[in-house]
Amino acid sequence: MITQMKKYRCTQIVILSTFYFLLSTSLCGCEAFRKKFVRKPKREKEVKVVVDTQEYKSRYSKEADYKRYFLFWRISHQELTNLLDDQEASRKRLLFTAKKIVENLEQMRQLLLPEQQSRLDTLISKQKEIIRQLDRRQLERVQKLRIKSILKKQKRQIQKEFHYQAIQEYLSRAEYSCSITNKAVR
Repeated sequence: MITQMKKYRCTQIVILSTFYFLLSTSLCGCEAFRKKFVRKPKREKEVKVVVDTQEYKSRYSKEADYKRYFLFWRISHQELTNLLDDQEASRKRLLFTAKKIVENLEQMRQLLLPEQQSRLDTLISKQKEIIRQLDRRQLERVQKLRIKSILKKQKRQIQKEFHYQAIQEYLSRAEYSCSITNKAVR
């Protein structure tokens, strides 16, 4: 009888352990076993980016750079004026073009003597005010017309006072260098 009870007990243990094993594998699956034997993909090493800013002498003369920035300003200015006429123009495009105008004016400013820089600073500040107006809200037709008239007035003033022939003797005599940013990947 003891042997029958032992057999019965052993059978119960085997059945219960089999039941627990099947239950545990069905609930959690064999994923743990699979993870153990499946190769993990190799990770690529992280790329380090090193930013190196260098000063270099421009290969162009100050006069050529001034003419180029003046031309870029004039093109951006004309584009902004045309965008203000366009009903389909996006606010993002208007802002981008207005910021390009400021960028070109600031590049022109760097090439001038200090007294001319102060005159150009007032025009740059007016242009930055236009950027703030464009950034604030959706513009109505009247607001666009007002901004357009300010831009036309600015254009006349800049073309009169800061055209290359008018400003030629006010270009700074100091050594001209530009900064460039190199991104090296290591």
